Amino acid sequence: MKKLKQIVGVTALMSALAISAGALGQTSPAYSGGTPVYAAFTDPQNVENDLNRIDAALNSITDFEGRFTQYSPDGRVDTGIIYLSRPGRMRFEYDDPNPLLVVSDGVTLVQHDKALEMSDRVPLSSTPLNFFLKENVQLARDTEVVGLTKSAQEIRVTARDGSGEMDGVISMIFDPVTLAFQAWIIGDSFGGETRIVLSDLSYNGNINPRLFIHDDDNRRDRRRR
Repeated sequence: MKKLKQIVGVTALMSALAISAGALGQTSPAYSGGTPVYAAFTDPQNVENDLNRIDAALNSITDFEGRFTQYSPDGRVDTGIIYLSRPGRMRFEYDDPNPLLVVSDGVTLVQHDKALEMSDRVPLSSTPLNFFLKENVQLARDTEVVGLTKSAQEIRVTARDGSGEMDGVISMIFDPVTLAFQAWIIGDSFGGETRIVLSDLSYNGNINPRLFIHDDDNRRDRRRR
């Protein structure tokens, strides 16, 4: 379960690490007494308009596939292939020697350790990933936006669960001109962060829907026949 938390935050499932300021900008949270303190809003008068633009950019993405690099709080760096199909579906295939496979079918997030042949499951709704995997993303409605910073390198939106039921925060990073989704960072209440940086993305293609069905589900289907 520990690795599952590294992926999707210590909220239930995913130290700013060695990413250059040129790659993701220079803004990182500071910490005081275990509580993250985020830069608030660099352009407060335009927050509503900026959020509407970001919602529209996210909602224009039906699916994508590409590469990811994960920077974990313990200093580990992993790479792999990511597939996303909204609403709710995502797949992380980690490169060797990492044995992890993480699949969301839109309801449940499953982490499978191929070496141990063991799986952990949590509801997708209990993770910060749920915020931007919805069919109709409305960040101002679905989250408490606690920061929106703009620079020449990035636009960064930081949000948390407005109900208070989900721990941790998620920061989503976008290209400042095209609003292309570049990365996300999930922070926990102890000051740890996991960064997922995206690259080589291709959008709105024809991704095989079976990629979002975990092998355990396939085996159960075969036993029913």
